Amino acid sequence: MSPRKYRMGARADAVQQTRDRIVAAAMALHAERGVQATGWDDIAAAAGVSAATVYRHFGSLDELIPACAQTVFAIIVPPTLEEARRQFATMDDLTDRFEHLARESAHCYQRGEQWLHAAYRERDFIPALAAALAVIEDTLKVLVNAAADRRLTKAQNSELFVLCNFPLWKQLVDSGLGYANAEAACIGLVRDAVSRIVDDRRT
Repeated sequence: MSPRKYRMGARADAVQQTRDRIVAAAMALHAERGVQATGWDDIAAAAGVSAATVYRHFGSLDELIPACAQTVFAIIVPPTLEEARRQFATMDDLTDRFEHLARESAHCYQRGEQWLHAAYRERDFIPALAAALAVIEDTLKVLVNAAADRRLTKAQNSELFVLCNFPLWKQLVDSGLGYANAEAACIGLVRDAVSRIVDDRRT
């Protein structure tokens, strides 16, 4: 490798590391204070850079929020559609499929809990948050459709989406159940809903 290419590579690495520090600082502050209560100076101080550096990397929330959401997506690691289909292919029973989806969703939410909670609190006021959460929710909708495998109606899919989505899980956690019991409660609700749906189809 030539000295020039080495210097360019080192510079690119330094720029990426600075960007990553800014995103990590923003995520931590957003989770702690909320997005609207966090200023660029706050993020700069937490990241150990100047406010001008933050602005150079992210000129607005419309640029910063998607970067935070992308990092959260990498942290929560939801299954891909292909992975979900392979798993569901081993489960013919709808109850088993949706119990699996509820369990995996709970694990994802636990990993990204703080930022997701902050995002849901302010999604109605910050369009970039609403857009970021829409991407995450669309992923869950795709997984719900894969679990249903065209056996359920649109309304039934919507019901199961709500039962597997973050807000319900978070309410259960905050009610005092804790992670394990909140997960079990979500699974129980999903099991009951699928059982009722299947029974209704038989009648």
